[in-house]
Amino acid sequence: MAYHSILAVLSTEADVSPVIEAIVGMTAGKEAHITGCHGEPSQFVVLSAPIDVPDAATIAALYEQAEKRMKKVGEAFQSACQKAGLAQEWRPVRTPGGDSAVSALVSARSADLVVVRQPDRDAEEDLATNVEALLFEGGRPVLFLPPDGTLAAPVERILVAWDGSREAARAVHDALPFLKAAKAVEIVVVDPHKLPDIDAPLAGTDIAACLSRHGVHVNVTTVSKGSGSTADAITSQVRATNADLVVMGAYTHQRLREWLFGGVTRAFLEHAPVAVLMSR
Repeated sequence: MAYHSILAVLSTEADVSPVIEAIVGMTAGKEAHITGCHGEPSQFVVLSAPIDVPDAATIAALYEQAEKRMKKVGEAFQSACQKAGLAQEWRPVRTPGGDSAVSALVSARSADLVVVRQPDRDAEEDLATNVEALLFEGGRPVLFLPPDGTLAAPVERILVAWDGSREAARAVHDALPFLKAAKAVEIVVVDPHKLPDIDAPLAGTDIAACLSRHGVHVNVTTVSKGSGSTADAITSQVRATNADLVVMGAYTHQRLREWLFGGVTRAFLEHAPVAVLMSR
């Protein structure tokens, strides 16, 4: 079992190298077909004062800049794939908003895996790309690389954040190619007695047994978040196990609640210590 159709979502030229390097390092990466997708706006509206009429010169310049960005990203993607010996397809997409993640949704639904690099917030990289759309509307697992694009090659140690939810179950099974190739898989359950979908005395044992039938070597650990957050508890286990990858369900609580009060998905989308595979 492997990922044979991989979608690379490329918001900027800076995404190309880390995303392609991560794909090359994945199991069967060189046997996969890679589709690169980048979005640019399909229309610009610029009004000039004082009479609020379309500024034709400015609009023309914006279209030219968008075309240049599209060309640069495409050339970088094709060059990186050719150098790595990857079968590739380039899909430039123009949408009203020009968001690369939204532009990639149609392609995502025909992929085994979507790969995207998270922007570096400390470096004030563009945060406009709506990567969450890939989770809510793409219907496929998304591998979020940290801002530096690091993904161990090969991925040997994986931490599964398990809460018994539908989303977590989707993520675990979507991650099987990684899990089957890993040397160590740690299933972590945070405060199992507080989780509605977990039988506390047997926390994690059912999913561990399921994975063992796939030949995955699994350990189960239960931890308490204490006075901290669930995200903090998982992050501590990531560091304690020296994990290369985290597998987790996305937005198991209502999205609005996570926006208002914070949550595990939000925390890992903003400050993931390692690469994270999420499904919803």
